[in-house]
Formats: sequence, structure tokens, C-alpha cells
Amino acid sequence: MSGSCLAVMYHYVRDTAATAFPAIRALPPDMFERQLDWLQAEYDLVSLEVFEAALDGGQALPPNPALLTFDDGFVDHYETVLPALAARGLSGVFFLAHDASGPAPRVLGVHKTHFLLARLGSDAFGEAVLGECRAAAQAARAGGATVFGLDRWEHADERAIKDLLNYELPIDEAERVLDVLFARHLGPQDEFARALYLQEPMIAEMRRAGMAFGYHTRSHKMLSRLLPGEQEAELRDGVAWIRALTGQSRVSFCYPWGGPGTYTSDSLDILARTGYSVAFNTVRRRIWDGDHRYELPRVDTRDLPPYTSGEPAAPALASDEA
Repeated sequence: MSGSCLAVMYHYVRDTAATAFPAIRALPPDMFERQLDWLQAEYDLVSLEVFEAALDGGQALPPNPALLTFDDGFVDHYETVLPALAARGLSGVFFLAHDASGPAPRVLGVHKTHFLLARLGSDAFGEAVLGECRAAAQAARAGGATVFGLDRWEHADERAIKDLLNYELPIDEAERVLDVLFARHLGPQDEFARALYLQEPMIAEMRRAGMAFGYHTRSHKMLSRLLPGEQEAELRDGVAWIRALTGQSRVSFCYPWGGPGTYTSDSLDILARTGYSVAFNTVRRRIWDGDHRYELPRVDTRDLPPYTSGEPAAPALASDEA
């Protein structure tokens, strides 16, 4: 690839006021349309196929290219994003997690946290989490560990809750806590997941409309917290699954969370060995010639108009998917 390309990442795109979870942080549909207006006025929006061909040296990109990417495979992307892109003749790439959009869907841990926070508020959710994992936290303290920071949990805020669940508690313990609280406050996961995530008929329709799909791990675990063999279990089946769903020959990837500390050199090796074409992180800057094909940066929707006055001029911190 010669030059650079702006890749924009999106997650929830919904009118939260019209849902049972108005506190979910989402991009409203009218703001999405306004951002598309700005992007089309300022950039040449390209498909993933065109971007990858340029990355492979097969063809040149237009003068000021931009790529649209959508993480987590939400139903929002079928109900809101697909009609908006199709009406403009645009394409995007949508990243799916197998446990969310597979035949037996479950709510991913990161989204259990989002919806429990939205339902309970940070104080009540923090108290509920601590009530479920206090023994583990106290055991860690008794053994001299400081990772749980028990005192700060007496008046937990949203950032502290997310840090505990995403980075500090053992993964199995965090999953257990979230499963218990989700069942208690929000009900059965399968019904909730089918309403939250894209399922096979929606994916097929989006593919027929020219959309591309990539993989987002099996269960949205943070790869840097896993042993190499565990990382491979999260990644190895993604190419075959996306190909079977879509008929695509090439399958891209994006990292859960996606900051530089959320994956490892083993992750890059496994992605290359198991056949992924490219991979995107969440380091908020444009892609430049020479970037590693498995470490391609993206800016967040909130880095761009109408939230700001224009594309960020300097590299920013990694976006917080948590």
C-alpha cells in the first residue's frame, strides 16, 4: 500500500432512548448519518476488498481513502447500518464472535458488563460484583497480592468495575460473576443474545448487499491474558466459520479491546498461521504504509465530526471497548 488510509470503527449504532437500556453508550442513527455525510464529502470510502488489494500491492487506493469497520456483530448493524450504507452504495466490514453469532448464542462478557451497568448503575453493579467475588479478592490480599485493590471497591466507579472484570479477576471468576448477575438481573442469556447479535439469515442478507465479515475471536477473551494454546483455541476456527457463513475467500480479524497490551506476538503468529488476511487494533490513528498487516490502527467514531472538528491530527490512546 502506498500512502495511508483512515479506518473508522463503530460498535453500538442505536437510538438508546427507544430501548430498555437508555444508558448504553451508542452512536445515534442520526449522528451516524451525519458522520457518513462528512466522510463521503471528505474521503473516498473503499471496501475491504479494495483496501486489501492495495495492501497486497495489487492496485492503488484513491487519493484520500477511508474504510468503515463495525465490531461485535450487533443487530444494530443489520437494522440501522445496513440500510444506511446500502442507500449510499457503501460497504463496511463487520466483525463477529462465534459465541455471540453462532448456533447457540451467548452474551459476551464485555456486553454483560455494559447491560448490567445500564440496568443497575455503577454503584449498585460494583456492590453486586464485589458481593460475588469478595472471597477471591480477600484471598488475593491475604496472599500478599494487591491486584484487586479491595479498598477502592467500597465505592466503585464504572472504570474500576471494568478494570476488575477485564484485567484483574481471573477470567473464569469474572465469567462466573457476570453469569450469576446477568441471570439475576436480566434473565436468560440465549433469548437476550438472539435479540442483540447478528444471526445467520441477517449475515447472509448483508453479504448479498456487498458487506464483508471478519472474525472477533470465539468468546471475546483478551488474548494477552491467555496462554498461546488458549489463544489458538480462540482464533483457529474463525477463518473456516466466516467462509462457511459468507462464501468469502479472505477473512479479516479485529482484536477484542484492541489496545497494544491486549494481544501478543503469539497472537500475530497465530493469525498468520491460521490464514487471516489482516487484523485491526484500536490504536487511534490512520493506517500508514509500513504498518504491520496484523496491527492496523483505527480511529473511533467519536474522534470525527460531528463530535469533533475533523480527523485527529496526532495519534491518540487506544479506544476503550470495555
